[in-house]
Amino acid sequence: MDMVLLVSKEETMKIKKLNQVKLHTLTVLYGKPGSSKTTFINSLPGNVLILDTDKGLASVSQEERFSVAECTTWDEVLEALSYAKDFDSIVVDHLTNVQELCYKDLMKSANSKKMTLPMYGDASTRMKAFIDELVSLSYDGKNVYVICQEKSINIEDVVDEDVPAQVIPNLMPAVASHLTASARIIGHTERVTKSRVVKGEKKVKDFYQVRLAGNPIYTLKVTRKPDLTIPDTVTNATWEMLVGLTDGTTQSKLKGDKE
Repeated sequence: MDMVLLVSKEETMKIKKLNQVKLHTLTVLYGKPGSSKTTFINSLPGNVLILDTDKGLASVSQEERFSVAECTTWDEVLEALSYAKDFDSIVVDHLTNVQELCYKDLMKSANSKKMTLPMYGDASTRMKAFIDELVSLSYDGKNVYVICQEKSINIEDVVDEDVPAQVIPNLMPAVASHLTASARIIGHTERVTKSRVVKGEKKVKDFYQVRLAGNPIYTLKVTRKPDLTIPDTVTNATWEMLVGLTDGTTQSKLKGDKE
């Protein structure tokens, strides 16, 4: 029996060349406090809206192009997101707290002092829809940057002793999986201290790096064009640098700097 595709007269399917499809650039950085996740905001282009749940924006520039929506409830998070279309870049600082606000809203609605299994299911549904909205904004041309806290899964937390410890975004497992699948870039932020002795005197230097590959302990991802290699880490990362890794722009620049 032949398959027949029925399309109404009102519907018109648009077929595009793949190279005409704009790919989203939803970027996630997670790590410990003080690892430069918030400082990275300064590199975002254009007018920037920050959905702030953390009250930790001291390292962000005071330039007029930065606007802040202070969110203390789930409803305020959703309201702030509704203004995103008026900005070039959107920041969620941070998604771990957004999840906590979601929990609090569900407990308040149910007049409960603790989360129940059905509530966790509702929270997962809400958070996935929130992430989907961020992806949609990114497809619309917005620069979307999501900050997360990290969570360590230690050896004693797993049954199989051969499974190594892992460092992952601090979110519900289902939400973390959805975020991982949805994001274009996921990196782990790290503060690195190196020391050396110069003329008998110890010199200590701190710097920040984003880990993007090369270590299975971390949840890492850079979706890029075929045949492009990704450095394990980048130092003093910027938005332009990370997004450039997806199309080869950054690789070309790094190669040119070495020559």
